[in-house]
Amino acid sequence: MSKVGIAQLQRRLDTLLAFLNPHWDFVNCHMVNYLTDQHWDCFLSETLKSEISGSEDVALVIEDLFWKNDESVRFTAWREFLGKSNQERLALHPELLTRVEELIEVQENSTQLSIREFMSAKKCHEVELAAALVDHLVKSFGQGGFIVDAGDGKGYLSSRLALQYGHRVLGIDANAENTQNALSRNRKLQRAWNGLTERAELQIQGITPKRRGKKSPARDSTKSAPALENYKTTAKFITTELNFGALLAEHFTQLGPEDSPNFCLTGLHTCGNLAATCLQVFHAQADCRLLCNVGCCYHLLRERYSQQEFFGNKALMDLQTDYGFPLSQYLQERKVRMGRNARMLAAQSIERTVDAKELPNVTLYYRALLEILVCRHAPQLKNELQVGKVRKFDSFQEYIQKCSTKLDAPWLAAVEEEELQSLLQEYAVDKHYLDLFYLLRMSFAPVLESLILLDRLLYLKELGYKRSYLINLFDPVISPRHFAIVSIKPLT
Repeated sequence: MSKVGIAQLQRRLDTLLAFLNPHWDFVNCHMVNYLTDQHWDCFLSETLKSEISGSEDVALVIEDLFWKNDESVRFTAWREFLGKSNQERLALHPELLTRVEELIEVQENSTQLSIREFMSAKKCHEVELAAALVDHLVKSFGQGGFIVDAGDGKGYLSSRLALQYGHRVLGIDANAENTQNALSRNRKLQRAWNGLTERAELQIQGITPKRRGKKSPARDSTKSAPALENYKTTAKFITTELNFGALLAEHFTQLGPEDSPNFCLTGLHTCGNLAATCLQVFHAQADCRLLCNVGCCYHLLRERYSQQEFFGNKALMDLQTDYGFPLSQYLQERKVRMGRNARMLAAQSIERTVDAKELPNVTLYYRALLEILVCRHAPQLKNELQVGKVRKFDSFQEYIQKCSTKLDAPWLAAVEEEELQSLLQEYAVDKHYLDLFYLLRMSFAPVLESLILLDRLLYLKELGYKRSYLINLFDPVISPRHFAIVSIKPLT
């Protein structure tokens, strides 16, 4: 089994920071300002810029280095830069990762039921693998009989753990509406469960099941549905002070004195600070014996040292009571800060973009053009305008019309179509450069995510939890947030 030590993690973090330190302004720049602040000239080295002499070169770099990753001798500076960035990805350092098979003994005859109803294909992939891992962990190291699902949401993971694996699960979500929806979804899933599992088992055998609604002649009508009593939900804001033992006793009233209050704390894509809070709960509460967490939404983390919180985000961050980054003393001593845009970038997926050969949506370019109009006609609003998503438009002119209506901005509605057309012509070539700049910046995404994840792992190691691991759990193309943090408390 991979045994990652504190000194090893510190060295890797030192290397990551040495790579990132010259580029913090770059990864924190806002694509909205690409044209107004001349990002191409400001953030690219002269060497990189010298290899691009027009839109044809831009297209070739994208094709050769991003889509194909071929070995041509052209664009050597770009190839070298991207190569250095790639080497800092966590996935390229298997010595820091632990395979599921190393951590737990997976039975050869064990199968995962692929139940696609009631969820997307992406969520199905995540729930199958996460539920199987949590089940194995609880059976191998559980020291108790409960699972707490933090940020339960619609109950995807908790329902599977309760129905398929028979665990007693308490789903906790800050949103009361989510907890009610999770219970409602679970009731529907419970009613359909036997039929769904029969279909999944037939598919494992290579048999195409009949359409849903058609009763299979082989169906065992005497088979009872799983009990609903082992899945409960509650609406609470999770902090280290929340008494999980009391919550479990409240919701599982049939508990006897012989029942252990120990529990496994899990969470599938816990949002923002909740992922960091789960690590802190694991340490603060003796009854929490196991941790299995997959985080997401890094932009909602509350940073200890960063002042770079843009577009009103600082007000939201101030609602958080604890800091989510950095967690480790090692990075705290160095006062490491990332910035909101860097954290936003950390949650983007270069793997999915490359797999789909997907350039940024034209909206990004149009939004950059809109910022030029802001500087011309309403300069007081520069870096202040929050447009959000704009859908269903066929041209730049229509995009601007929709923005003026959405923002209730008469000054924008008054911009002449002739000026809009002139703007498009003036910056036509910049559209191609923006695409390449976007991809170059996105190549930093897995590097930034590595910094966040290794900080979390080091935090657990510093606290003495030697059996703490990073697991590459999901397919990164299907599920961009694909790393799980697992920690196991020693027997007492």
